[in-house]
Parts: sequence; C-alpha cells; structure tokens
Amino acid sequence: MPPEPKPRRAGKRKKSRTLGVTRRGEPYLWLREERVGSDGAERGAVWIIMHKRKQVDSTRCGPGEEQAALEALAEYKARKHQPSTLKNQPASRVLIADVVSRYLDAKRDKVARIEEVAQRMGCILEWWGERSLADIDSATCEAYVRSRVGTPWKAHARMGSGKDGKPARRGHSRPVKPRVVTEGGARRELEDLRAAVNLAIADGLTRDVVKVTLPAKSQERERWLTKAEAARLVLYAWRKREIQKGHVTDKYCARHVARFVLVGLRTGTRAGAICGASFLPEIGKPWMELKEEGGRKVAIFHRKALGAREARNKRYPTVRLPDRLAAHLWRWHHVLKQRYVVEWRGKPVGSTQRAFANLVHELGLGDDVVRHTLRHTAATWGMQEGVDLWELAGYLGMTTDVLERRYGHHSPTHMEGARQAMGGQGRKKRTG
Repeated sequence: MPPEPKPRRAGKRKKSRTLGVTRRGEPYLWLREERVGSDGAERGAVWIIMHKRKQVDSTRCGPGEEQAALEALAEYKARKHQPSTLKNQPASRVLIADVVSRYLDAKRDKVARIEEVAQRMGCILEWWGERSLADIDSATCEAYVRSRVGTPWKAHARMGSGKDGKPARRGHSRPVKPRVVTEGGARRELEDLRAAVNLAIADGLTRDVVKVTLPAKSQERERWLTKAEAARLVLYAWRKREIQKGHVTDKYCARHVARFVLVGLRTGTRAGAICGASFLPEIGKPWMELKEEGGRKVAIFHRKALGAREARNKRYPTVRLPDRLAAHLWRWHHVLKQRYVVEWRGKPVGSTQRAFANLVHELGLGDDVVRHTLRHTAATWGMQEGVDLWELAGYLGMTTDVLERRYGHHSPTHMEGARQAMGGQGRKKRTG
C-alpha cells in the first residue's frame, strides 16, 4: 500500500520582508534570510535589490541597516535613469524619467523658481514611474489627474498644520486649512510634463508624436476691491498691533503689509516684485529710482530685477509712479531710512502671503481675496476711470487682449456704440 500523505502544517506561510515598494515594475528591497551556501559557509541576512523579479544587486546591508539599504536603492535608481543619448527613437524606448531629467538640467539656470519645478516633476515621476513616452495619452493623463486631486500638499507640513491632522493657529491669525491638490494644480504639473516632452521632441529624442492632454482651465478670479474695502485694508494694517499672551502691545506688526498693499493698488505689480524691490540698485532685485525733475519728486519703478531675464509670459515694464505714491516712497527711504520698499527688521520681507491672509480674515473680506487681487483691482480701477487701453496695458504689464477680455466690461465706454445702436439712437436722421 502506498504511504499516506503527510498532513499539511497549520498556520500561515511566512512572508518575505520588503522595503521601498512603490508600484509594479519599480525596483525594491527584499531581505534574503540567513542561509548556508553551496560551499558550506554560513551567510547572514542581507537586503537585495529586486527588479523585474530578478536579484540585480546586493546592498551589503543587513537587518538594522534599512536606511543604508534605501540609500543604495536610490543610487541604483539614479544609475538606471541616466538620460539616454540616442536620438530618433520610438516613443516606447524613451523613458519619461530621462525626459524629465533632461528638462530640469536645461532649465536649471533659466527658471526663477527651479525648486518648485523640481517638486512638481517629482510628483510626475512618482506616478509615471518607469513608463515611456508611448504611455502618455488622454486616458493616462486623465488617470493622473484623478490620482492627484484631493491629495494633501507635500509642502503643507511647513505651513503650520497642526498635530493629528487638525488645522493649527499661529497667534491670533486665521486657522491654517489643510491644503489639497486641485484640478488646477494637477494641470500645472502636466504643463511641466508637456514642456519636457516638447523639448525632447524638439531635440530629436523621439520620432513619434506625443501629446499631453490637459484638463480644462479653472475659472479665472474676478474678485476686486472697492475703494472703501481697500481703504479699510490699508488703515487696519497700519493700525494693527501685536498681541502677546493675550495682551495688546505697543508694537505695530503689519505696517509693512500696509506699504505692500498701497504699492500693489497703485502700480498693479505682482507680489514678488514688490516684496523684493529695493531703493538702491541691487543685482537680482527690482528697484525704485527716486530723483527730482524741476523741483518735482519723481519715482520710477524698474520692475524687472537687475540681471534677470524677462519671462515670455510675464512682463515687467519700467513705469513712472503716481505723485502721491512717489511722496510716500521718498518718505520711506529718506526719512525712515528704509533700504527696501517692503522690509521687516531692515531686510526685504520674504513673503507677505500669511500676513496678508490674516488681515483679510480679520476684516472678513472673504477667502477669495488674495495678494493677486490687488493687481485685479488696479486693472479694474483703471478701466473704470476710462484710461486708454494701450496706456493701461503698458502700465500694468499686460497685453491689450487680456485687459480687454477680462476687464473691458468695467469701462464706461465699453460697447457704447452698440448700446446706442440697439436703442435706436445710432440711426442717421432723414434729410429732406
């Protein structure tokens, strides 16, 4: 009689330990247990780099050396993702990682905030992994947008979020809301991917046509401040005092924001150029030229930073500022001895974003009022005053098409001829 089969042991099978697992097809770490080699020698446990179901390399790191093993895995990924020098390849043989790496190297000295571009590209690589250009189509782009929308910002950890996922407060400021990626944010990341792909095609890396499909643009902001709201904002910022331990002190803590708002309303300049502006020529910064012409105080705003290139989609023209604003600037520099237009403790303020948001929250103006609202307000006020379209566009650094499309309806003469014609007032009188 044949022997009876042995009963199987009860219990679950022990699973192997892994590290650095992200998604299918990407390298990861596997802990190979202690074993006895074919030569009879004992070999300890070691972390092995696995890729496409194969043991490709040993990290020479054992249990307890997980951090060193992960660093070895990162080095392996970096070696594998060295950009290819081949040209005229099919899209299936050009990795997206290679395209992104070439794009970042090409734009490193040409983009003002390359670290932000690199951060967005990091999100692109986390999802696309080791895919090639052939995998880019409308379906995968739409899947990418779905995967990104609603996920928390990676940079939100340094923006004041509280413990246990609860919003935190900084002093008497407004609560910091958890920030999540919107469809507009995912579109911005895909725009960077599209630029990288277009550069690769222009350089001849692939002979195929690759198209990055973008979601629809988000609705443009339409909020602008009335003159009463703007006056309240400036006055409140000028009079606001610091609160320490529940007591109001004699220290004015928001006067730099009042200066920022005043310059923003009267020039329509973007926030970055105002925050970095100096009263003396300084490499890498915009500057205010103060001089006298015929006994009259004049202020000329050189909005493009010295030594910087003007971006194709953002104009920074040099303009003469209004007389009342010029008087303020002269006092800030010559009387108060400020070196910078908006400064905090003798240095240019890095950003007024949080302080401005706190003021808006305390005044109850609404979350739709942001720093860029000052630029919208300047354009709206200019159109309401009936300023010539070409002059206003040049002063604000906009194109006439954008100015007319977004702010033209604020002009008192907007479509006036059509209005009169539709009312029967434009018909010629009969003669004879």
